[in-house]
Amino acid sequence: MEQQKKRSRRTVTEQGAFLAIFLLLCLLAFALVNALARDREYSPAENRKLAQLPKFSLSALTDGSYFAAWEDYLADQFVGRDTWITLNLQASRLLGAKEAGGVYLCADDYLMEPPAAPDEEALKRNLDAINAFAARHENLQLCMSVVPNAACVMAEKLPANAPVRDQRQDIQDIAARVQGVSFLNVTDALAQHADEAIYYRTDHHWTSLGAYYAFSDMAAGLGIEQPSEEYDVYPVTDSFEGTLASKSGCHAVTDVIELYVPKTDIEYYVTVDGERTATMYDREKLEEKDQYAVFLGGNDARVDITTTAETGRTLLIFKDSYANCFLQFLLPYYDRIILLDARYYYGDADSVISREGVTDVLFLYNANTFLTDRVLADVLAP
Repeated sequence: MEQQKKRSRRTVTEQGAFLAIFLLLCLLAFALVNALARDREYSPAENRKLAQLPKFSLSALTDGSYFAAWEDYLADQFVGRDTWITLNLQASRLLGAKEAGGVYLCADDYLMEPPAAPDEEALKRNLDAINAFAARHENLQLCMSVVPNAACVMAEKLPANAPVRDQRQDIQDIAARVQGVSFLNVTDALAQHADEAIYYRTDHHWTSLGAYYAFSDMAAGLGIEQPSEEYDVYPVTDSFEGTLASKSGCHAVTDVIELYVPKTDIEYYVTVDGERTATMYDREKLEEKDQYAVFLGGNDARVDITTTAETGRTLLIFKDSYANCFLQFLLPYYDRIILLDARYYYGDADSVISREGVTDVLFLYNANTFLTDRVLADVLAP
């Protein structure tokens, strides 16, 4: 009997050792694969740049940023990252999770990013820069709109008791702090259509329908007296999966992207980096992961649009990517439209205004971007 117990213990020990060796070999193999795999600079699935191998410096070592950069690097360059994200989501949902990858899993298969808390220092700097800019350009028609995100407008779809900021109040606070600028608050106009597809279910952007409702509400404030109400609507894809699907790993549904073309005789052309095209739509982007880039081909530092509208008006837009699909509604009402994306533009706005004969200015951002933006003030500086 004693010999049987010894053999049994030896068998268990051997099995444990074998399992430990097997797991160690798996970890070593995985580490080797990670080491041999080429680092990726960009993730099409997440539509963002990935962390790269951090450079060593004594200052980075002492302030802790070196190790933080290493954590970001290892997380971003993890082999099979997209697959692991999806597997993690499936496991989490089985356990009743209502959030994955910083994304809320909402009713009707909506994915929503939480409203961002304001970066108060950057926000004050940007608002001060806008007010100073307005004081220098009192002769221009200056307008501003900060568009609420889906979690604000479609709050009834959020998971029960999901902690979210009052983004409506954040937008009202911004409106109260700008001077010399007409603030066009579209929150109520969008909320009236909260049961419609005004935001993508898998992406953080609004849809063309949402942009249309906002434009209709903003038109009078922009000095557009008779906005067009007739459009040719073209669904160009039904397979769009946006950044929130990639971040969360949730691929339950796909979205439709629609183009709204005003029924007018006005023609236009678009110039980016000296290259001219006859359309603001880049259909080649529909073959790529980021299909939202069908609007203007994505984000560029500067985009110039010239039309045959003959209105005597030139519009300068300071924007984020929400403006890309909003632009299609503006084309009939300006001779020229100039878009500056402060994240990529390194010139100053005053020189553009004086050189291009700008008559109108629009600041158009979504709330999550504007509340955390740290670069707009640099472009607005004289």
